[in-house]
Amino acid sequence: MNRKEKEGVLLVILCVLMHGAHPILGKYGVSLVQPLFFASVTNLIAAVSLILIILFKKESLLLLIDKRYFLSLLSIGFFGTTLSSIVFFYGVRLTSGINSAILLQAEPVYSLVIGYLLLQEKVTTRQIISTIVIIIGTVLVIYQGTSRLNWGDILVLLTPLCYQVGHYFSKRLLNQTEISPLFIAAGRTFYGGVFLFILNRLAGTGDFKILTQPNIFAIFIFYGTVVYALTYLTFYAAIKRINLSKASAIISIYPAISIVLANVILKEVPDVYQSSGFLIVLAGVFYLSNLKSELRKDR
Repeated sequence: MNRKEKEGVLLVILCVLMHGAHPILGKYGVSLVQPLFFASVTNLIAAVSLILIILFKKESLLLLIDKRYFLSLLSIGFFGTTLSSIVFFYGVRLTSGINSAILLQAEPVYSLVIGYLLLQEKVTTRQIISTIVIIIGTVLVIYQGTSRLNWGDILVLLTPLCYQVGHYFSKRLLNQTEISPLFIAAGRTFYGGVFLFILNRLAGTGDFKILTQPNIFAIFIFYGTVVYALTYLTFYAAIKRINLSKASAIISIYPAISIVLANVILKEVPDVYQSSGFLIVLAGVFYLSNLKSELRKDR
């Protein structure tokens, strides 16, 4: 791998270490407060922290409302944050933290299709085989030896699709403009957080008094600044350097961290279907991760 490719892979690995807390702390958070309230406040905390970094770097906040980027940032916020948060946080209430972590690994399947059709990324036989393996592992986790569907699993499975639609607009901005990953992350959390906050107020959910409890406030702060802000920042910096499909494949190994956290925080222990599905998906992801990032020659 060249230097640019190595930097991209290292950034995704850093993202993995932080993103492992996403499904587990997310499930724990929505067990304490309403999903819309948790999603809106944590995203606005992320937006504030990223805006403070922009101000510290003495860069202009006007880029966030610049007409050249506004619609794209709005789309990233809506799909990548608002819609994904709604399906994820309501879904995770209906299924286990471990299931949520594993099912989010379906992201490379969506990224393969979007990368090929919309971003002109090269798709190889190796990617197709890996994707099939990931699908097999995902189906094993969903059905767990039965023919019954859990709607929580379905909602969680839709979450990475929302992510990938948002990533499409992000990758296009990074490829075609000079806007930095920092501004894309800030725009995503700000616009997405505002949409969620409006929905939260319309639904009449949320009790801000709960934030006066130090342990709950700490969860909100950590989720906003680390799970959202820093994760988005490192991921966008990564896809500026490597293919979206490759970055999405590598980040999908984070459930290994999530499963450990599920045991510690939620006291969940993976069953044989979850363990088998996870290992199958992990095999597919590792098989894909060393692929070189290339564009199709027919574009």
